Amino acid sequence: MDPMATSGDDRMNGHQGSNRLVDLVDTYCRRVYPAVLSQHEGTSVSSPLGVWLLLAACASTPKGSRLEPVLGCSAAEASQLLSSFLADPPPALRTALALWVAADDTTPALDAWSAALPPAVETGALPSRQEVDAWAERQTLGLMKHFPMEMNPLTRLTLASALATKISWKRPLTLLSSDDALKAGPWAGQVQQVLGDYRPKGNSMLATTRAAGVVAVHTALAAEEAAVVSVSADPTVAREAVLAGAHEVASMFRGLPVAAVKRSLFDVPLGEGHSWVISEQPTGGYDHDEWIMWVTLPAWKAEGTLDLRTSDLFGTDPALTALLDLIGPHPKGDKLAARQAAMASYTQYGFEAGGISGLDAQALAMTRPLEEGLERSAELRFDHPYAVLALAGRAESFTGHNQVKSRLFGLPLFSAWIATPEEPEPDSYSDPDLTEWLEAHPPSLLDFG
Repeated sequence: MDPMATSGDDRMNGHQGSNRLVDLVDTYCRRVYPAVLSQHEGTSVSSPLGVWLLLAACASTPKGSRLEPVLGCSAAEASQLLSSFLADPPPALRTALALWVAADDTTPALDAWSAALPPAVETGALPSRQEVDAWAERQTLGLMKHFPMEMNPLTRLTLASALATKISWKRPLTLLSSDDALKAGPWAGQVQQVLGDYRPKGNSMLATTRAAGVVAVHTALAAEEAAVVSVSADPTVAREAVLAGAHEVASMFRGLPVAAVKRSLFDVPLGEGHSWVISEQPTGGYDHDEWIMWVTLPAWKAEGTLDLRTSDLFGTDPALTALLDLIGPHPKGDKLAARQAAMASYTQYGFEAGGISGLDAQALAMTRPLEEGLERSAELRFDHPYAVLALAGRAESFTGHNQVKSRLFGLPLFSAWIATPEEPEPDSYSDPDLTEWLEAHPPSLLDFG
């Protein structure tokens, strides 16, 4: 049998199954962004993956087929993908799922469903408020101190997911004065320092996207199997369109045919763009070379909560109905809830993010031809609100040096919209190559001559 076959059970195992999960979660992310951003006026952070996992767990209930339009696949496929994911999640991501049920609400139907859940799903009696907070803190590596759902004597059933990542950059970023980097942007004067990446090693570029037009892209590579992609578009482009453009960039890394397209610096006008400055100088030869010289972007922190029942885009109501069907309605009625709490931070040294999602039931009560050799260099400036995606995968695959993609390569772990810069931590990092370059190019790192 062809090991790359995509039919039957083989399609849902191995690398093909991994690709399938990435595609489904990527589609779900794009679907829910309007609903996410409608609840977050400024900076936003969320993990659509954490919600998709809950929906996939509910897909194996007797009424799970109602979730197929939201999941993007059959209930059987969602259940198998969930099982494979929990058995072998991305190395850089801590993952946990739990099902807690009140003793008076256990039923044969519920017992049968919970017994068929993947072994990695924790099941048991309803914990106390203190116990569930401790679970949240433990499963998110200390990032989330409190469980976002109500836990009280009226709680009948809770299904929860926890995701967390803490990654360190392969090469720490450098602290730079914000005087030049932000002098012409909306964030001028808001912080004293920004983060700089000199001759970035990853896929930092200009790219053309269908959703957001030409965008600036910076890819921060982690020592662990993950990367964080920042995408800056024209400030007039809607937030959800920029996030969609970020997903196009991620699809390009995965080698998909319908994706963003890298732009040559020779195809973009010299001077300032909405998120870059391009300069040109003769080389004395006939070659045409180009590179990204600098990327400057702020440190940032984000946190937020979501009511996952405010929009049908999330798809949580069919999941809650399926769960309630397992335990039956309460004589006095039921109060259903679905929420997510998430946080993330981007620093000189790395990235960390955590998210808790829960479903809950409670009882009521090309380059142009040139005649001489030229070289172009660019500085990418993230000086106004932009989109961020944290993706699973080996660093080498993001640079194009390793064409063998790691399992679940490109899986969106966390998404963010950065509306406000933060002052970076005071500890500085010295890069010998950068120090040498700065000494050779006084007085302004942004002056490309």
